[in-house]
Amino acid sequence: MRKNKLSKLVLILMMVVLLTGCGSDKSSTTANNTTGSSNNSSNESTVPNSSVSESDTAGMEKLTCSREASAGSGVDVNLDYEIYYQGEYIQILHSTEQVVTDDQDTLDEYEDAYKGIYKHYEGLKYYDNTVTRTNNSVTSDTVINYGKIDTDKLLAIEGEEDNVIKDGKVKLDDWLDFAEQFGTKCE
Repeated sequence: MRKNKLSKLVLILMMVVLLTGCGSDKSSTTANNTTGSSNNSSNESTVPNSSVSESDTAGMEKLTCSREASAGSGVDVNLDYEIYYQGEYIQILHSTEQVVTDDQDTLDEYEDAYKGIYKHYEGLKYYDNTVTRTNNSVTSDTVINYGKIDTDKLLAIEGEEDNVIKDGKVKLDDWLDFAEQFGTKCE
């Protein structure tokens, strides 16, 4: 049973990383490429405030997307994406991935997995991640600024195969086609 649970966790996290723009950044409750965690005593499953400011997205259009996922009995998963784009290219991708459960072992596994994934992105400017832990949730909040990030460095981390980054840019249609394969729906 434990092996099955871990297999589901790994599969979900792999899909999350792929949908985060074919990559995700760091982990912690500290923004801007740092690692750490926060243990809030609250029982609420709240999502941290967005780290995308109005000044960052001035003149851009916004598309909101979400995806349903299952992580087993007693575990809720919320996967939400905000895509800020100009013309046909994504400029900023903001993903919020949250696992909600009262099972502390499951929360430990997700928190450790998120931190392990995002550790690879430490030091990569314009790729920011925060992992926040409460007593009933783990939330990963990631912002990738494709308009400013060094895509060569990002591709060195993620690999070029099956990546939506082409010629240093991410086409909105390419990301949407890719995300649709995993059940992502946009408004």
